[in-house]
Amino acid sequence: MPRHRTVRRFAVPASIAAVAIAVGAGAGIVSADDPPDLPDQTAAELLAAVQNSDIPGLSGTVVANMELGLPDLGSDGGLPSAGSSSIRMWYAAPDKVRVAFLDKLGETDVIRNGADVWTWDSGDNEAVHYEAPAEAADLPMWPPSHFTGASPMEAAEQALAAIEPDTEVTTDGTVELAGRAAYQLVLSPKDPDSLVGEIRLAIDADTGVPLSTQIIPVSGDEPAFEVAFSRIDFTVPDAENFTFTAPAGVTVTEGTDEVGDLWESGRHADSTAPRLVGEGWDKVAVIDFDTARMSEEATGEAPEVSGLLDRLPEVSGDWGSGRVLTSSLVSVLITDDGRLLVGAVTPERLYAVAATA
Repeated sequence: MPRHRTVRRFAVPASIAAVAIAVGAGAGIVSADDPPDLPDQTAAELLAAVQNSDIPGLSGTVVANMELGLPDLGSDGGLPSAGSSSIRMWYAAPDKVRVAFLDKLGETDVIRNGADVWTWDSGDNEAVHYEAPAEAADLPMWPPSHFTGASPMEAAEQALAAIEPDTEVTTDGTVELAGRAAYQLVLSPKDPDSLVGEIRLAIDADTGVPLSTQIIPVSGDEPAFEVAFSRIDFTVPDAENFTFTAPAGVTVTEGTDEVGDLWESGRHADSTAPRLVGEGWDKVAVIDFDTARMSEEATGEAPEVSGLLDRLPEVSGDWGSGRVLTSSLVSVLITDDGRLLVGAVTPERLYAVAATA
């Protein structure tokens, strides 16, 4: 009998940061109408079920919505507009993964089958083949940057990693989602600097896999971010799902620089990795960059980005000066001395970090 490497702790590829997901908002995905009748489970039991989730594979469709309450900076502000994003995914092993990003204009796929990695864009009618570098052989997925926010499991993992001793963890009944019965687990941060009011997870009753993740800001009652399966099947997908054959007329090229091409790192090779300041719910990412270069590139390649920066409010303090963008769930500080600070925290928290980081 063939053996499959299992998905341990919902490790379907990659990580998620709600602040980075450029999808829009729509009607709620999760509904508590006609909740299923399930045996009672404590919060501790549900946490254990998620941690011990162990499945051989899955396939399904994921829908993501986001409404950050961003300020109106004009139609050319370059900010993501309201709407929704749909993703189809197949997972059979760490080196057998396929994700298809769907929109009105077509489909973009990223496929890994062993050492072979393909990207396909139906809109551009182009496909690129890469050979995964040897150091990626044991990674859950390569390249991870293409899968940010791809599933409720990734969102749940980030949320659970942020739990602090004073985080309130409770249950809130049951829901039916994607045709499956699920428990609701609620995380309520108590950090005064956090913009997160609560995070609601729908946990599959049979497998312990998170089927949805909702993030509700302190300023409202509706999710600012929501990602959920609208369809899911825990059967291991057939091998044919990971074999790519270019459709007729598609231009196929060989990638010459796996990391450089897929991460687009060539133009920003001198950028440093983000520094993380703080822990749990008040964590802030700090990125150093060249402000002059950023302005020059924005003006030449995306004038609307330069215009957005000019319209952000100016702020200053002991930490220096810069511009700030605030929303219901995310705050961003761009300092004049070349730092970008981002977090699901209040602007005051960013100013405090800027004074010391």
